[in-house]
This record gives sequence, C-alpha cells and structure tokens, in this order.
Amino acid sequence: MAKTHQKFIRTVNQAKLRSYRRSPKYKFGYRVPNDYNEAVEFDHKNGNNKWKEAIKLELDSLNVYNVFKDLGYKAPVPDGYKRIRVHLVFDVKNDGRHKARLVADGHLTDLPLESVYSGVVSLRGIRIIIFLAELNGLQTWTTDVSSAYLEAKTAEKIVIFAGPEFGDLENHTLMIYKALYGLRTSGLRWHERFADCMKDINFLQCKAEPDIWLRLNEEENIYEYVAVYVDDLCIVAKIPQQFVDSLMIKYSFKFKGTGPIKFYLGCDYFRDDKGHLCYAPKRYVERMAQTYQRLFGKNPRTTYQSPLDRGDHPELDTSEFLNSEDMQKYQSLVGAMQWAVTLGHIDITTAVITLSGFRVAPRHSHLDRVKRIYGYLLKFKNAAIHINTEEPD
Repeated sequence: MAKTHQKFIRTVNQAKLRSYRRSPKYKFGYRVPNDYNEAVEFDHKNGNNKWKEAIKLELDSLNVYNVFKDLGYKAPVPDGYKRIRVHLVFDVKNDGRHKARLVADGHLTDLPLESVYSGVVSLRGIRIIIFLAELNGLQTWTTDVSSAYLEAKTAEKIVIFAGPEFGDLENHTLMIYKALYGLRTSGLRWHERFADCMKDINFLQCKAEPDIWLRLNEEENIYEYVAVYVDDLCIVAKIPQQFVDSLMIKYSFKFKGTGPIKFYLGCDYFRDDKGHLCYAPKRYVERMAQTYQRLFGKNPRTTYQSPLDRGDHPELDTSEFLNSEDMQKYQSLVGAMQWAVTLGHIDITTAVITLSGFRVAPRHSHLDRVKRIYGYLLKFKNAAIHINTEEPD
C-alpha cells in the first residue's frame, strides 16, 4: 500500500485524523453531531428539534446580514468565480443551548499573498488606557460586536451549491457576498470595515499601538480611547454609551455584553474597598487548578508561601528525567503559568522563567516545583494589581 516510509506515515496520520473527526463527542451531557446528517439523526432519536432549530437560527441570522446572493437553481458558476464548500460546526453551551455555525471551507481558495489577519491590541496597551481612564475620571466599558465578520463584504469571488441544510434553497448556486467565517480574508475585511467606521466618526489610530483608537472630547478637553481585539472592544470615555449608540445607529452594528468592565481578555476586573480598579486572573487560575486536578486526580497543595524555596537551584537537580507523557504535562503546565504571568501574576515571573528552561528535558523534581507553583497560585488567586492614581507619599 505504501511504497515509501513517508507515504506510510502520512496514511497513518490521515487515518488517525478521520477517526478523531468521526469519533463521538459529548459536551455538557449532550452528543454533539459532526455534520448536518448526524444532527437530523440525533433530533429524530431524541424526539425533538433542538439541532434543527439551531441550524435555522444560524441561517436566519445569515439572511439578516445578506451573506449570500441567490444565482438560481443549479445556475452555472460565473466566470472568474471559484466553487467551494461550506459546513456546519455544532456546539453546546453550558446552559444547554444548542448552537450551529456555518463555516466556509476557506482552505479550498487560493492562498493570498498579503497578510489576512485582523489586528489585536496588546495587553500593555489595555493597561495603559485603563490607567488613563482612572487618572482622568473616565468610564471603562467592554462590549462584543455580534457576528462581526458578517458586517464586512468579502473581496473573494466564490460560490457554493446549497445543501439540504438550506431548505428551500437546496441545489441553488449562492454567491458569498459577506466575509463569512472560514474564508481566508474575513479577518482583514472586518478590520478594514471597522477602521473605516472609526475614521468616519473622527477617531485616529495610535501610532504606537494601531489597534487603539483615540478622539479628543472637546467639551471635556480630554482624549477618549477604544481598544480593539478582533471583535472585543474596550471603551474608555466620559459616556461610553454614546459611542456604542453611534455605531448602532449610524452603521447598524449589533452588540452584546455591553457594560462596565468586569472581564476582558482572560482577566477579571473589580473595585476594592477604596474604590480603586483592580485586575486579577481569578477565573484563569481556577481553570488552571481544574486542569491540574484532571491531570493528577487531586487538587494542588495550598500550603506554600512562595513560588519556590529560598536558595533553590533547579539547574543543579539530578533526579530522573520524565517520560514522554509526563514531559507533555510539564510543558502544558508551564505554558499555562506563562500566560498567568502575562495576565498579571508577576510574583511568579522568576520561577516560571527558570522552569521554562527545562521544557525540552524536565526532571521529576522540576515537575514537583511546577506543582508547588500551582498550589501557590491557587492560595493567592485573589491577589490583584490595584490601579492607584493618587500621588505617592
């Protein structure tokens, strides 16, 4: 079957991938279908229409955004256009809601030569504008643009043949008009669309951080800011609701989760007893503890007062090397700790940098040190960075 070793390895990997894709998947007690036919089958077995209703809700949403242009029943592919496929991705939310998302098979299109990614703001940029908000008495809000990509038109010339999930449009040739999820350039198209809207309402891009937009509030003689992380916005303004309303009224944007900042990019935000805004990755640390419990069957010990012992030298360790399975656990745990540092746990920075140097060949005692840091983090999960803009004593 395989005349060369490379072809044999490739065949084995393809078989593994097919097995993984077709294996049963469960989430929150529900079996999640792999495709439309399985969704119909599950509804029939369960005696309900939950998956059909989720599919209908998704297609109705696409119709609202005019994602497709109907070219007619079995119409030929227009000149200059390429035919691709679309598929449905299914999910179950923690409250039991069934969700379906129509995604284009963008890998079937030609690879563009230009960058196709939507820009994102850095965490440093977020911290700077939040500090400026506290310093200047501004409000900090967050919001999420609903179906952001569908707000933009696509520049790709592609069509699809509608399948049975499209109902009355089955076997119709549909031209993709909007930046559907899964297309190679959809991220860039959304980024350009939002940038045009911001320029239209007199916002300017920050030269040091292109995904932070700023505008002078002439009445207050103060700058207001909007930080963009794909479709998540962090708004720093005197009256943030006015900015949200302007985008809703002028450009028909739809938003969800709009309000004062509580959680953004993996970090929790809250105010202490003195009214100072604080941020700490509480929920992220709790998820780290859940991962630890799943890997080792128990919770980390929370008796430690420091990330590592005083005078500890991991580089002098001579314990046995970890096997391949434990080495993967070690690498995963260290990666999670690195993001915890990025989110604000600067107290473990030195320990994490030290243990990161042993990811290629960690030893048993190195893994014990990682477990200690997890216990330390869980004990001090409420530790937070306080934004105090008063002049220091």
